[in-house]
Amino acid sequence: MLRLLLSSASPLTIVAVSLTLCAVTAALLRRTVRPVVAAAYRRALARLRPHLPGPLRRAARWCRSRIDPTTARSMLVTGAAAAIAWTAADTLHLAGAVNAAISATLSVQMSSFASMREGAQRLIGTLAGIAVTVGVWHAFGLSPWSIAMIAGCGLAAGRLLRLGDAALTVPLTSLGILVGGSTVTEEFVWERVAATALGIVVGVILSPLVSGMTAMERSRHELAHLSTEIARLLGQLGAGVRRGYDREQAEEWLAKSRELNADLEDAVAAVDELSRQARWSLSTPVTRVTPLHRTQRALEHGVHQVNSVARSMFDAAATPQAAHVPEQIGEVLTAAADAFAAHAALVEDPKTDATADAGELNELLGDLREARRQTLRTVRTEVDDTGVLVLTGSIITDIDRMAGSLEKSAPALTVGLREPGPAIPAVSEILPAVRLAWEKALTTTGRR
Repeated sequence: MLRLLLSSASPLTIVAVSLTLCAVTAALLRRTVRPVVAAAYRRALARLRPHLPGPLRRAARWCRSRIDPTTARSMLVTGAAAAIAWTAADTLHLAGAVNAAISATLSVQMSSFASMREGAQRLIGTLAGIAVTVGVWHAFGLSPWSIAMIAGCGLAAGRLLRLGDAALTVPLTSLGILVGGSTVTEEFVWERVAATALGIVVGVILSPLVSGMTAMERSRHELAHLSTEIARLLGQLGAGVRRGYDREQAEEWLAKSRELNADLEDAVAAVDELSRQARWSLSTPVTRVTPLHRTQRALEHGVHQVNSVARSMFDAAATPQAAHVPEQIGEVLTAAADAFAAHAALVEDPKTDATADAGELNELLGDLREARRQTLRTVRTEVDDTGVLVLTGSIITDIDRMAGSLEKSAPALTVGLREPGPAIPAVSEILPAVRLAWEKALTTTGRR
């Protein structure tokens, strides 16, 4: 029955139904199946771990520490996207089945919106490349000079169209068309375009499986991860000051503080991607993105202050006859670590506002200020070394700025912050107004 149905259906119908099933499957895998499977995996692993032999547990830990889950998912999803795109193009008897696979491979991104944006740029680049090739070929024929002109003009066209990284698509497409040689016809050209578009569609459908999170969830996760890393480093600094540390430890902490910049870049990229997506999202209002922008700015300042503290502690350990860091500072650093840890939990919870006041965070910030006052009083009373007092004041100033960043009261947080101005309303802002107008029109019609 199924074979008869497939034989009687047109290739376009088969591909359309297959892609629809892929989209439904991808949505179910991300929203329903994946959380259930992950929870079942954790429960099964917790039960089996005590009974597993030691070598097997060590091998599993080694693999888990060296294989990034996102990278592994990206490899699997990209391979599946290339295979599906090639199969769909071959089913439609398109001339560029390989182009569909290449387009799908390049279109797989961390989100469907990013995939659609990159894919649209690539499709525009493909059309521009075809136009350049046809124009130069008909005017000058095929020669070394025309090849050079096609490549140069294609790259220039990509730059003029502001395609970004996709600008290289124009000359690559232009030269790729020449593979067809004298068999290039109008039908061949449009089949190449259709294959490219088909690959983009497949990439958009499967991209959500790469990260397994929505843009909002990924932004919260990256911001919470950054806040957690700041808390972890501050805790290490506080413990090191209390028990004493040497130059090697200070150097390690300074290196870790500089590695926070990579986490900050990931968080900034995630929030920026969310901002671009929110303009066209049906479910994510732009107003929900603004608090995350403020949180990102606060954590950005926090990274700078942690770098400053780690640098001060390194200089104190590495410079001969330099002032030492008093051990009382350790309590203040530990209190700051607790505040950042609470902030991370607040940011990651999707049911809370990232900028809303939280009782636990406010209490920890109060403890931080109290520890700061006691530390300053103790150091000023017990220490006569001017260098130690200056160093203590410098670290305390950095910690004060951290506290101000967490409670969003630091004036520096508003410097350079883009205020929302008049612009084209987002889709999520238009739909409620359209729905209200429609309901009002229906009510008016019913009364008549």
